[in-house]
Amino acid sequence: MADQDTIKIVIGGDVCPMGEVQGAFASGNAYEVFHDLIEEIAGADLSVVNLECPLVTQPSPIVKDGPVLGARPDCIRGFAAAKWNILNLANNHSFDHGISGLRESMKTIRQAGLEYVGAGMNIAEAQTPFVTRIAGRRIVIYSAAEREFSIADDETAGANPLDLINLVKAIESHKQEGVFVVLIHGGIEHYPYPSPEMVRRCRFIVEMGADAVICCHTHCPLPWEMHAGRPIAYGVGNLVMEAKGDEPHGWHEGYLARLTVVERSVRFEAIPYTQSNRRIGAEKMDQRGADQFFAAMHRKALQIEDGALLHEQWLTFCRSQEVDYLAKLFGYNRWMRKARSLLLRTLHSESDVLRALHYVQCESHREILNTIFSDKRRSG
Repeated sequence: MADQDTIKIVIGGDVCPMGEVQGAFASGNAYEVFHDLIEEIAGADLSVVNLECPLVTQPSPIVKDGPVLGARPDCIRGFAAAKWNILNLANNHSFDHGISGLRESMKTIRQAGLEYVGAGMNIAEAQTPFVTRIAGRRIVIYSAAEREFSIADDETAGANPLDLINLVKAIESHKQEGVFVVLIHGGIEHYPYPSPEMVRRCRFIVEMGADAVICCHTHCPLPWEMHAGRPIAYGVGNLVMEAKGDEPHGWHEGYLARLTVVERSVRFEAIPYTQSNRRIGAEKMDQRGADQFFAAMHRKALQIEDGALLHEQWLTFCRSQEVDYLAKLFGYNRWMRKARSLLLRTLHSESDVLRALHYVQCESHREILNTIFSDKRRSG
């Protein structure tokens, strides 16, 4: 725990208490869910984890492109028993059951004695950071998500959208000689690298005064780096999210981000684990697994340092996604190529429109489309 010299903050990735693990959450059996990670969570002065689904009594799923997630409200017992302090709601699933689902989730969290960050009944509430004092130091947690179907605005409840202008203003308003930690829910699912734009964005946030940037959403672990003396973790991976049997290998790996605040410096350490693999929940990797994990992350971190190499990796990935993205965006089929604009309006269902909206409003998906189109234009 905190002393006069150090403060420990632990940040975890996506947790979705659905499926076989839901019973352990509902009964408050934290050790069955988090196993030997409990000592890291409970031993921190402040612990934050991403709640990847609403906690709802009566499902009220919204219409969206992508899966709708939800778990029982009594699953909060598992979070409380594990000694998590804050649940992060700035993600692409917090609004899956609309206003009623988000409101119930926030009420359930507060009734359990926990806090939440990153969502609210409007954008003003959603972008309000969590602020506390530990060992005499001011600690600020600011959380935001890329724009999908969960985002709040002036009149709509939801998650705090990732907006660099608002984020910089928040740093100016709330840091006040304290420690300012930024949580970002974004990136490309299953892609094990940050995009060039994500790297540029996170580095800018640090340059503007953030003391650490921790990202999640990709469902696989991404590397980390120190920039301007501050840590950036580009993706901590799933923490507890069951597999359906066909997920890539990275689905089962991740790491807790442990930040140690010593005077004016923030140190970073990754605590690797496996999850939903041999048994439910997450547990620390053995030494051999950890060594292999760190070696793989180090190789990827070197690619981030080499901007040209990172760009080439991204371009290769975008080219591999071209057919799928364009087919989804334009609704290709065998005879539509001939019909073209004549029948476009009658050919597109509501699902088609929602899917197209998803791809053009979400920063990461829009970045892929921009790269594909720009590459095609340059190549003639």
